[in-house]
Formats: sequence, structure tokens, C-alpha cells
Amino acid sequence: MTMRSAFSQPVDDAQQTFRAVLSAMAEPLLPRALPVLPPALPGLQAGTAALLYTLADQGVSVWLPALPDETISSLRFHTGMRMTDLPEQADFIVIAAGMPLPDIMSLKAGSAEYPDRSATLLIEVDDFGADQVEGGGPGFAAPRHFGAAGLPKGFWREWQRNHARFPLGVDAVLIANTHIAGLPRSARIREG
Repeated sequence: MTMRSAFSQPVDDAQQTFRAVLSAMAEPLLPRALPVLPPALPGLQAGTAALLYTLADQGVSVWLPALPDETISSLRFHTGMRMTDLPEQADFIVIAAGMPLPDIMSLKAGSAEYPDRSATLLIEVDDFGADQVEGGGPGFAAPRHFGAAGLPKGFWREWQRNHARFPLGVDAVLIANTHIAGLPRSARIREG
């Protein structure tokens, strides 16, 4: 089995990627390029690998789709992450391109005391492009139009249900290979 390398400068690269994720969540639905990418991992987009190398560690549980053994071994080796068999138990849930969405309402949504103890979806899409929705709320200076090709069927409708639980609910990062767009649970979405 081949062990894949992660970031070439693990600390600096992870810090740059983390700042990009924070910026993406602070300005929802505004696509931005990731500043650095690790070597490819079979079965995952480059941006997804970068986020997992940055966000996953021994303190979080991750649900992954079926991936090659070398990808899982490399992620475990470089992050120490714990894997779970059920999305409902995960802190991070990876939705590879073309996969159906798990029931968002069944995922960790936090509690009144600890709304931050919720899940984050890492959703791979084909690309960011033609407008599908209008977003508003915290982090939006004005309503923002956004589109992502390849989202799971019914995603925006499910996201509206998720937002209705605010301050509880899940957050998401949409990943189009080398670019990301943040989607915090506070974002109000209007289709059309």
C-alpha cells in the first residue's frame, strides 16, 4: 500500500488553509481559491484533502464515503482522525461528488448550551457557476447570488430546513476542487 504525502509544509500550509476556511465562513457563498493544496488523494478532490488535513485530528470523528485503502490510511496517518460508520456520529461528513445527501436533520446539530458541537459537511461539487440561490444573513453586506453544479438533489430545500433550527444546525463547506465556499447555518437561502 502506498502512503501518500500531505502538505509539504504541514504547519504553515494548514494555517493558511484554516484562514481560508474562516474567511469563507465569514463571507458565505463567496468562492475563494485555497492557498495551498496537498498531493492528490485517490477518490477525493484536492480541496477536500486540504480541508481534512487541516480540520481533522484525533479529537474529531469523520465519516467518509467508500475510498481506496491508501487514501484512508494516509488521512489517518497524517491527521490521527477517528472514523465513524454513521454520519449521525461524525463531526465532519465528507460528501464526495455525486453522492446523495444524508438526512441533515439526523446529524449533530449542537445544543442550546453548546451550539458549536455540531457537524460540518464537506461537500464536493463540480464547479461554482450559474446562479441558483440568493443568500443573506450574517456575513452578507448585500444579498449574494450563488450557484454550484453537482450538489446533491434537494440540497437547497434541505438547507432551508437546517437554517430554520438556527442557532442549532450543521454548517457546510462546498468544495470545487481548488476552490471553496462557506455555508454557515446562519445563511438564509432563497431559491430562484
